[in-house]
Amino acid sequence: MRLRKRKKSYIDVETQVVDVDNLLKDTTRTERFQVFEALASIRKYLTVLLMVSGTMSAFFSVQFLMGIQIFSSPLAPAALAAIGFIGVANILCGLLLLGSE
Repeated sequence: MRLRKRKKSYIDVETQVVDVDNLLKDTTRTERFQVFEALASIRKYLTVLLMVSGTMSAFFSVQFLMGIQIFSSPLAPAALAAIGFIGVANILCGLLLLGSE
């Protein structure tokens, strides 16, 4: 019967001390600046997207005031999709632009 020699494992069991308070402060500060930089780079695109959704909203308002029934026409699915786009774009762009201030 052969006895196997056990290899000595050299695992460093010394606990590492992490300063959690400074880690959290540094992480949030770095992430905040990264978000601000990203928003600053896409700010002009968000502004254009808001202008497009505002134009579409004005178009649908004029159609409604003229008495044209958009939702009973064959273009009803396209009109619903456009109104959904207006809502999502306004919420998304508004929150992102507020966050960048």
